[in-house]
Amino acid sequence: MITFNVHHIAHNSKIYGPSNRDVIWFKGCHIRCKGCINPQLWSFDKENEMKLIDVLNNVEANDITLLGGEPLDQEYLLELIVELKKRDIGIILFTGYSYKELTGRKLQTVKLCDVVISEPFDINKKDDSLYLRGSSNQILTFNTNRYQHSDFLEKTEYELVINDTLEFRGRKNISFIEELLK
Repeated sequence: MITFNVHHIAHNSKIYGPSNRDVIWFKGCHIRCKGCINPQLWSFDKENEMKLIDVLNNVEANDITLLGGEPLDQEYLLELIVELKKRDIGIILFTGYSYKELTGRKLQTVKLCDVVISEPFDINKKDDSLYLRGSSNQILTFNTNRYQHSDFLEKTEYELVINDTLEFRGRKNISFIEELLK
């Protein structure tokens, strides 16, 4: 059975790529970059195991961003990407893997994504001014013409989502959070 270890699915995000999009955070990462913003997602402990059809049924937008943890550490990510492409959903994939080390299914998977942000986060090259990248060694690769380079120039640091829950997404500015809590 094809399943995924999903931490969270968010809808209506505007900060993990251009346009209104869904975002899936996967749980589990073999890379474990020093200074990672999501170290709580390194563990492969099952959190929210979802079948392929359930993940697909949770996708509401025409664009999606996949991150984690490490999406490429999900055994069946290729099958998910294939199904998303059949539905004409734009895909941005974040991976800490370097293109040069990818082979087999992982390489097939990244080649199907419209945009891939690759390379491990390097705390020594941290740069908060970069859109969708945390360090200057990380690379944006455009595999299709679905998005334009200009779509990736605007910088948004965070979004506060208020609906039946309160979500704070993006790079966290602790002083901003502290001000909110006062």
